[in-house]
Amino acid sequence: MSHEFEDSEDFVLDDLFKNKKKKVDGKKKGNRTELDLTKVLNARFKSGFSRSVGSGNRWSQTVLPKHAQDIFSGDLVVPQGFKFVIESKGGYDDVDLSNIFLKGNNVIDSFLKQVTSDSKRCDRKPLLCWKKTRKPWLAFILTKDLPEEDNFQYTLRYRNWTAVA
Repeated sequence: MSHEFEDSEDFVLDDLFKNKKKKVDGKKKGNRTELDLTKVLNARFKSGFSRSVGSGNRWSQTVLPKHAQDIFSGDLVVPQGFKFVIESKGGYDDVDLSNIFLKGNNVIDSFLKQVTSDSKRCDRKPLLCWKKTRKPWLAFILTKDLPEEDNFQYTLRYRNWTAVA
């Protein structure tokens, strides 16, 4: 027994459970993450942090004079006298921290390499701030640069870095 509706397109169902990746505008996501981090830092230190003009345009910063490189290194402009250059990262939800103990992680390594390069350019200590979607901020600091009074409730050691929450 054949029915007309068997071949009808109205009865073709899409796989509703198929994971479809949303297209993400990386620049907007980065800007949003940097703005969120400036709010966190301004609340903690009371003021002085803002997004760096042209954040992410490392190639254009290489021709700046030394005093301008000091200001525009990293993703955030920091208060005068602040000891750290800050690299801000948001997302990268596929990075699994439990796997870094087995073989490290190339994504995290590239973040740390980038902030280390920025720190050398402006003679400040490197600080990587990373936030996965709907998760708390993690800050990666060189273990040797941790304050002597380490009051962090949770820490994670990764190579010569310590992540704190």
